[in-house]
Amino acid sequence: MGAILIKCPVTGRDIPTGMEVDPAKFSSMPVFFSRTYCMHCKTEHEWFARNAMICKSGAEIRAA
Repeated sequence: MGAILIKCPVTGRDIPTGMEVDPAKFSSMPVFFSRTYCMHCKTEHEWFARNAMICKSGAEIRAA
């Protein structure tokens, strides 16, 4: 399992989405759309799976 991160389009910083997924299953999904609140710019961002990153360890999330 890996944590899904997106990048804030305003600040460029990584945002944890609070979701975890199997990377192989996630990359094989035809379309995945979601919204995530951004703690950096205090707004909600809409995103597609193709714009997300899968982070494999909690340490990487905390460092972002």
